[in-house]
Amino acid sequence: RTSLDSGVDIRFLDASVLYVGELSDLTLDNMIFDINKKTATGALQIVKGVMRFVSGAAPNLNFTVKTANATLGVRGTTFDLMATSGGTEVAVREGAVQVNFPSGSKQVVTGQVFRIPKIGEAGFESSMSVKMKKSVSKMLRMLEVSPVDASKITVKKKNAKQKEDSALKQSPAENNATIGKNLHNILYMDLSYGRVIIEMMPNLAPNHIKRIKQLVREKFYDGHKFHNVISGFVAETGDPTGTGVGGSGTKLRAEKSGTRFTRGLVGMKRDRNNPDSADSQFFILLGDARHLEGKYTAWGRVIHGMLLMDRMRTGSPPMNPDYIVRMRIASDRGR
Repeated sequence: RTSLDSGVDIRFLDASVLYVGELSDLTLDNMIFDINKKTATGALQIVKGVMRFVSGAAPNLNFTVKTANATLGVRGTTFDLMATSGGTEVAVREGAVQVNFPSGSKQVVTGQVFRIPKIGEAGFESSMSVKMKKSVSKMLRMLEVSPVDASKITVKKKNAKQKEDSALKQSPAENNATIGKNLHNILYMDLSYGRVIIEMMPNLAPNHIKRIKQLVREKFYDGHKFHNVISGFVAETGDPTGTGVGGSGTKLRAEKSGTRFTRGLVGMKRDRNNPDSADSQFFILLGDARHLEGKYTAWGRVIHGMLLMDRMRTGSPPMNPDYIVRMRIASDRGR
């Protein structure tokens, strides 16, 4: 707890920083950094007050923030949050935050402000409330968050960007798989034991591809588990909760085609009773599945790495599921 005219900044081993403003009441349940796996997981509950969270160097961050009426899923981002008796307000400075609340779920991205009132309808706002602006401003002044601190963050991000560019480099085998391909439609899906390359098919599902590219550039898929893997049939991922029922909060209308559902095809998962319910979850066929043709949207095909897919641990969910280390668009080097 902090009192009037006081605040605190907490710095974690992965270089994440938590700033807390005056008159705040919060509990940090845990924060675990695995230096070997380069993962950071944590959970925080805030009863009232204002805070800013700046993610650090861990490429696989899974941090949860709970208020009285909302739960935030955090993966690589900077955001401000204010919790009061009137509700929760979130302003994303960089990256994306998944906000779950009683009546739904929304993804809030860079520059957006989302408010979940205690009474009334949740929704996006054009700017932060006056109260939140004043609270955040005072917090940063008290904690002396100076341009020097901002420079340090910029350097860390620059170093991270260099690692990103390095991660987009191809091996000779990967290069052979993409010769003559449009790199704007090539996805690198890095697993802990190798790279899978997916060729997207915008001619079949342009709206799905547009949304997938947006999510990839927001690093939404990084750290997501393969929550359902059936040998010789399918591997499913894209759910931030890892349960098979979560998503990004944006639904997509079906874009069906006559594509053959054979081994290596990438399609969009949906509610079996609603063809227009696809969100962020997708599947990769580990074998032929002709019975799914004309029922699900096909948007890509694996052109390299199917043997890696065959190595995945099976189960629903697997005991120790494999996960996406990072997912990037091949043409984005230098972005």
